[in-house]
Amino acid sequence: MSHANAWSDPSMAGPEDAARMAAFLEERAQRPDQLQVNQAVIALLSPAAGERLLEVGSGTGVLCRIAAPCVSIEGAIVGLDVSREFTAFARERAISQGLTRLRHLVGQGERLPFPARSFDGAWAARLLLHASNPQAVVNDIVRVVRPGGRVVLADWDFGTVAVDHQDRELTRRVLQWRSDHHGGDNWSGRKLLRRARQAGLTRIENSSVVYIAQDESSALTLSLWRAAEVARDGGGITAQEHDAWITDLKQRIEQRRFFASIVYFLVKGWV
Repeated sequence: MSHANAWSDPSMAGPEDAARMAAFLEERAQRPDQLQVNQAVIALLSPAAGERLLEVGSGTGVLCRIAAPCVSIEGAIVGLDVSREFTAFARERAISQGLTRLRHLVGQGERLPFPARSFDGAWAARLLLHASNPQAVVNDIVRVVRPGGRVVLADWDFGTVAVDHQDRELTRRVLQWRSDHHGGDNWSGRKLLRRARQAGLTRIENSSVVYIAQDESSALTLSLWRAAEVARDGGGITAQEHDAWITDLKQRIEQRRFFASIVYFLVKGWV
């Protein structure tokens, strides 16, 4: 697993890189696979009018903005992120959209700056794969949710990626290198159930989102280009293998015979 994961604390990359990362998150959120996952997370959370909700690892505030209308003016949503730049971006975007019941704070997921039982519900999506101590994050999320409240966790599992390619052995090496060496814990999705149980959540529900990509419009397809790039740069494959792998996939896209899929796992539990 890589120890150089800029997403674990984007502020460490510097203001300019953090700003680029924020723009990337906003652009990615509009891609069809991310829209599908985001809708599934909010549907599972089921925010209701008058509730006080928390997102840990809120990034640029995409999910907070989706959930905000559901709690209406009687409720409130707090988004917390480790990045000062992401938090500033999220605040500006919320203000520009008139979301006055949406608050964004800077803080650590392992040490949430809230008293116990402060929220009716909380969620963390695409966060735990980047956390240095994911179990501590889940434990503290549970701490700040009232008894009878719910917690939703969601993460991808890059180990579930399936790609139709003529070179099966090379495909395995590309995907395995990406999964094992770049971008955090890419098996995080399959660990959510265990983390929820260890944190003491009850009545746990499991679900998944399977996304199938058929062109370059999805974030998944862009992740495949990145997977080949980091595998090449990290010595997992040669430059020639990188070019051959990408060429085959782009030809499949042009010929409308491209296929790739990934599974996002979602867990909901009650405090």
